[in-house]
Amino acid sequence: MRTAAGVPFVLLLAGCQSDPALHAARIGPAQYRLQVDRCHVIDRGQLESDLQALAARKCPAGVGALENIQSLPSRQGSLFGECLRRGALQAEVRCMP
Repeated sequence: MRTAAGVPFVLLLAGCQSDPALHAARIGPAQYRLQVDRCHVIDRGQLESDLQALAARKCPAGVGALENIQSLPSRQGSLFGECLRRGALQAEVRCMP
């Protein structure tokens, strides 16, 4: 019986466990399309910082400026509405040689 009571709480936490969701796809030589999706967003600057950190991981020799920054619909979802301030951004970046 105690296990059944804990199931909703676990499901509640599962919606934001992977916050932020970061994705990078190679679109050319030393060029990537980056996406960040967060359940709890403070402001756009937070999403841009996530993109910069992801770019730094993909481009160890250095990163150019983020280009083509676009807002996306967030894919962060929840069964119980815990992702009220969700947001997503996409950008492209070129790595330094």
